[in-house]
Amino acid sequence: MVLQFTRIAVAGAMVAPFGVIASPVAQAQGGATSMRMERHLSDPESYRAHLERQTGVLIGPDGRPQGSGRTGGGKPRLDGSRPTILLTGYWPPSNEGVREFSDDPVQNPNGWIGSDWEGRGYDVYSYFPEFNPRNCRSCGKGSGDLEVDYQDTSDDWWDIVEAIRPIAIITFSRGFDDKSWELEMNQYNRVSWIDDFVSPFQPTPAPPDDGWSDDGLRLSTLPVQEIVDAVDAAGLGLTPYICFSGDGGGYLFEFIAYHGVWYQDLYRSPADPDWCVAGGHIHVGGRISWATAREAVKVSLRELIEWVDQVRDGVTCQLDIGYGGPGVATLTMCGGDLHAGTFADLQLSGAPPLTTAFFLAGVVAAPTPFAGGTLLPMPPLVCTSYAVDDRGRVLLPAIEGGDGPATVFAQFAWLDGLQPFGFGISNALQIELLD
Repeated sequence: MVLQFTRIAVAGAMVAPFGVIASPVAQAQGGATSMRMERHLSDPESYRAHLERQTGVLIGPDGRPQGSGRTGGGKPRLDGSRPTILLTGYWPPSNEGVREFSDDPVQNPNGWIGSDWEGRGYDVYSYFPEFNPRNCRSCGKGSGDLEVDYQDTSDDWWDIVEAIRPIAIITFSRGFDDKSWELEMNQYNRVSWIDDFVSPFQPTPAPPDDGWSDDGLRLSTLPVQEIVDAVDAAGLGLTPYICFSGDGGGYLFEFIAYHGVWYQDLYRSPADPDWCVAGGHIHVGGRISWATAREAVKVSLRELIEWVDQVRDGVTCQLDIGYGGPGVATLTMCGGDLHAGTFADLQLSGAPPLTTAFFLAGVVAAPTPFAGGTLLPMPPLVCTSYAVDDRGRVLLPAIEGGDGPATVFAQFAWLDGLQPFGFGISNALQIELLD
């Protein structure tokens, strides 16, 4: 075990402990791309690999997360807070379908229904623009949150997600002039978009995501087949389906859809305190009544929550044994249970952005005073430096289990000019490697 633990794999500037080699789960990027719309996954293996990469848990042959067989039941997040789900709308009926989940008494005078919705352990929030008249056909950009405008949508989006830190996201917009419930698989980081209503008519910047390739594809991580099946079974008179071959249309509706899957990918690690399990887009047929849209939203939301519960239940987090400080950054390691063939992510969160952090790990816990705090793994068998990203994070993904049983102690220290001795120190983890 010690030999495996002390091996260092170098890829460019990235140095990873535990002899990390990216697993098929971590490498999987592909998704199903048939040249047609259909009701069932044309390539479930590719989509399963995509979901494994995004959720950090194994997906079984039945397409369900492989956990203990229980459901998470809305258990608190790592910080003890109740997890939140974000719903957004654009033109009606999409905005009307999510109105009941707005906590704004002006937009929703009948009262917010999203607090611990249906006793499932999640707070559900919605945001959407308003239109005059409310039943408009040629609606324009609207007013308020998430106006149908590139700059307004993006500015509002990042404010909203920062405030509520959603664990799952469904963005909605008006689709075809019919009664379809269309789950979009493909969202593109487009260089060129259809003009909106107000100058500047294109996104600024375009493409919006400078961390992804120009015109690069991001896939939905919603439980698309489960939602289609549930909406179909609900007897609402709708036509639900998954769109594999197309895209969101290159307009604002794909733009906000892209923001949803983009955010989910930024926070896809189960070791992240702001872990976002799933995100994706649904186009709502323009001829669906508001009452039916509300019911279909709830049906879709129930399937999403069941999926999120199962994914969360498939995650094991290693033991936090304290010893943190000074500083407020947190070290977590979550994912598989570290049996052979399973993988888990280790992440430092809340460090000063763009500083340098030092990863320490060893097999002996010997609390040692350092820089006004305590270092636990002494002497360290690994001491490796990392650049902290602009969100204050260092992520070491897909650490492989096995070669146990053995216990490893891990901790981070980082350069921090605001601390009296120039260093911050995270909490320590006790990591159990299994056979």
